[in-house]
Amino acid sequence: MRLKSYSNLSQSVANYVEGLLNIDECADLKLALQIAKKRGTPPLQVIPTDGRCLEILARSVQAKKIVEIGTLCGYSAIFLAKALPPEGKLYTFEQSEHHARVASEVFTELNLLTKIEIVFGKASEKLPEINHKGPFDLIFIDADKASYPHYFDWAIENLRSGGLLIADNVFVFGYIGEEELPSGDLANLVLAMRAFNQKCAEDARLVTTFLPTGEGMMVAVKK
Repeated sequence: MRLKSYSNLSQSVANYVEGLLNIDECADLKLALQIAKKRGTPPLQVIPTDGRCLEILARSVQAKKIVEIGTLCGYSAIFLAKALPPEGKLYTFEQSEHHARVASEVFTELNLLTKIEIVFGKASEKLPEINHKGPFDLIFIDADKASYPHYFDWAIENLRSGGLLIADNVFVFGYIGEEELPSGDLANLVLAMRAFNQKCAEDARLVTTFLPTGEGMMVAVKK
């Protein structure tokens, strides 16, 4: 499994960009990670440069209503919330009770509960509950990889024209383009992600690209 980094170019480029932007020195982000570590949350959050990408993309479409599928400790939600205006709202879905509690603690400490609403439960079951609040300006997927194709089906119907669909980990740790599938459960993840990526690339309602981040980030705009 490859270590996360800024891009697939080289470690020296990653070190340069990360040092130049110095995003991880943000006090809010440090607090989130401190709380997550204290509570035993696994360090699976997006890296700071990917979080900055999310913030910039959200700002670029002047997002007021955002959906995030996969909360973890709330790290990526902080970046998305920064892009929201005072009246903006982020709905973040999390099926782990532990992660939801940790994220709630993080958002409370950072006074973000007016902007962020945690929806606890399986996203595949809970997403329809917010249909009436859409259409949404940005939908970010970073949850269980096997469900990405299902999340796509919901997202494409609930995203506004001009809105962004973003998904992380679309290169599946570098296995996405390998001819021979990896062993075990990872093979199923690769197949699911290939199906998702194909949906994004072939749907006539989207203009799609893939950013060469360390984990691979799909970004599409709805026509």
